[in-house]
Amino acid sequence: MDLVNLLDLKLTLTPELRALGFRAGVGLLVLMAALYVLVAMPLSERAQLDADIADTRERAQRQQALMPAWASIMSLSHNASLNAVSLPRPEPVPRTRVYLMPEQIAHMARAVNVEPLEVTLNPASLGQDPSSIQAQGVFSGQLEGIRELLMSLARMPSLARMERVEVRAVEGRLELFLQLRIALAN
Repeated sequence: MDLVNLLDLKLTLTPELRALGFRAGVGLLVLMAALYVLVAMPLSERAQLDADIADTRERAQRQQALMPAWASIMSLSHNASLNAVSLPRPEPVPRTRVYLMPEQIAHMARAVNVEPLEVTLNPASLGQDPSSIQAQGVFSGQLEGIRELLMSLARMPSLARMERVEVRAVEGRLELFLQLRIALAN
């Protein structure tokens, strides 16, 4: 037996039942739209805000790690004598011995307790300026060592110019990326 026969109900689809069904459907759609606006949208906005806050905190922590380093460099630079930062007379490196420069720079870094991660020469840079060759390196160490390395490189007799210096905090240490040009003898 089916339920309609059991209850002895005679269901016929009347215009009133159709209107009631239509109203119930529209009411359900309005209720679902209200739930989306009141619950789902704020949750997605909160997730986006949480991601933005985490990103901002990470950037602030990186800046906080570098601020003492910059403050220390600034205080030391006010006390530096002009002889410590003045450029020496240029002494170009003979072209036959330029291949030794990466090892010399790495040795200078080790002497001040800075780990040379990579030091290379860029032979393609001779096309831009045939009187100098570009050297680039990545170093890792503490602030004092990084500062001493930069001062040593600035006093290097064969230095033509420093093109790029970048310092960033990485896992409790500073990482230095630099590009410089080494003067070549004719």
